[in-house]
Amino acid sequence: MVSSINIKYILITILAVVLSFFFHELAHLLTGELLGYSMKMTLNSAYLSEGTYQSQWHGQLVSAAGPIFTILSAFFFFYIIRRTNNIYWYPFLFFAFVFRLMAMMVSIITPNDEARISYWLGLGYWILPLMVCFILLFLLIKTSKEQEYNLKFNLINYLLASVFVTAVVFLDQYLLK
Repeated sequence: MVSSINIKYILITILAVVLSFFFHELAHLLTGELLGYSMKMTLNSAYLSEGTYQSQWHGQLVSAAGPIFTILSAFFFFYIIRRTNNIYWYPFLFFAFVFRLMAMMVSIITPNDEARISYWLGLGYWILPLMVCFILLFLLIKTSKEQEYNLKFNLINYLLASVFVTAVVFLDQYLLK
């Protein structure tokens, strides 16, 4: 399959990044709300409106909701790509991996979702983030081999995702709050 990047592909990548952030954070927010908490959300965070969680378990469940959504969506898009052979679904799968990889890297400074849960379970900070990243990387490699997406194509996807993540984080931190 020809793996070329055009303006349509770039626009879909932007959409994949923004929607992935939105639905990941929405999963956190909805889980908190279902547990009875008043929550707020931006494009890059979901948090309690005030106070603290009644139990550590509640906080961990809210933390888990975003990554669970991201992992499930990755499997969904993996399946869709295999069924349709449509290159335009690939940014959604690719970004799920990049999203969790970047979250793992941020955990070096401040533990992110999987790192907090991993530590809480007594596994240290790195077991769950590494497991999630390896699972998502496996889906990417399998898809790339099946669809004949080469290394250059994947590196360009990484560059695009990195630029768009930077833009989302910047906008969220400085303009949307």
